[in-house]
Amino acid sequence: MIPFIRRLLQPLFRQSPRLRTLALDLVDVAARPALMPFTLSRTHRHSREHDAEAQTDRFNIAAEGHWATHTDRRHAMDKPFSEPESLSRRLIDIGTLIDGLRLKPGHTVLEIGAGSCWLSLFLNRYGCRTIAVDVSSTALSIGRMVFDRDPSTNWELEPAFIVYDGHTLPAPDASIDRIVLYDAFHHIPNQRQLLTEMRRVLRSDGIVAMSEPGRGHATSASTLAEAATGVLENELSLEDVAEGALQAGFAAARVIVASDSPLLEVDALKLRAFMGGRGFARYWRNLCAALDGHHYLLLFAGDAEPTTELPRRLRAIITTAGASAPLRARLDEGVEVRFDLYNSGDTRWLHSSGHPGWTRFGGHLYRNDEARTPVDFDWLRVELPGDAMPEQSIRVIARLPPVHEPGQYVIAFDLVVEGVAWFADRGSMPLNVPFDVV
Repeated sequence: MIPFIRRLLQPLFRQSPRLRTLALDLVDVAARPALMPFTLSRTHRHSREHDAEAQTDRFNIAAEGHWATHTDRRHAMDKPFSEPESLSRRLIDIGTLIDGLRLKPGHTVLEIGAGSCWLSLFLNRYGCRTIAVDVSSTALSIGRMVFDRDPSTNWELEPAFIVYDGHTLPAPDASIDRIVLYDAFHHIPNQRQLLTEMRRVLRSDGIVAMSEPGRGHATSASTLAEAATGVLENELSLEDVAEGALQAGFAAARVIVASDSPLLEVDALKLRAFMGGRGFARYWRNLCAALDGHHYLLLFAGDAEPTTELPRRLRAIITTAGASAPLRARLDEGVEVRFDLYNSGDTRWLHSSGHPGWTRFGGHLYRNDEARTPVDFDWLRVELPGDAMPEQSIRVIARLPPVHEPGQYVIAFDLVVEGVAWFADRGSMPLNVPFDVV
């Protein structure tokens, strides 16, 4: 029965994407009562020092003392590889932050609380200009050595290592593309001031990404041991940070729904059953615990919605409007076809010609033979009538170019972000239509 229902619904959903969206909305509503027991209460902010902000300078001095007297320099210089028990988590964290930042080579990235600067080195190798700041001069001197000893460091990007006074970020207004904090924000005594400073130095489309511990961190044994050395350990309240960011002038604060470690392993032969809901409660419980115990937080200076200038999930459902299959055309004559394009991803398609993120409808022409021989990969381009938001449909009218040799062909219709990628390269399904030329 279930396979029959699946075979019935999938073509229907493809032909009517809005019906698919409605079905998902109904599932969402139905799931809420069942998932209510997994909801955890809001974390209340807790600091070891009630007047931590007033003692910012004292904590900054303590941080320098910690680096100067308690740090194993070889261990610090070899991060993240000197921590084998944490390596996989570190790499997951880095990937998640880079993805959330919509990062690209050429960006200027400010790392706050950079420590030994190993993350800044990763970003330098990626092609970003990095500015590593920390309240500890000792930490930054170690970080400089980390850069010095790597033969692949790109010094042409002019990486900077700047001691931070704990109050005013060492950067001009609107000069930074991205800011990253890795396991650092919860050490900050004057968090509201830092949020205001981050917004000041960010450009209008800038993004902040943080990876920070969540509930229970301040009272864990390892945290208490580190706090005994004078380092400030705050218990972060995600909601407090988000509210503070909005008050500081950020346009949006979002949590990345991801975990710093895999949540579940499923028997390969039972994966389809899991996708159908079996074992879902255990997965959801693990996910909720992970989201509460660790936070990936994004702060947006401008619009938080991704666009094709820096795309995330490029997905399209393409259907022909009123045309029969296969398409037919006379030799050396074009034919007009209407298409409905449904944005089933999370990225707004930008239609402006020649601008970054320029998105067009297109098609690849192949022979309809066993090898599917390419004829013209860039056979068709059609302008979009306007931008397309997620879950929006637009219609395009395509004039298919004339073909000069009769035969049976296949057209793979797709969308393309010019100079970046075809949607199919990012996992979207093109529409393959037989095309007869007579």
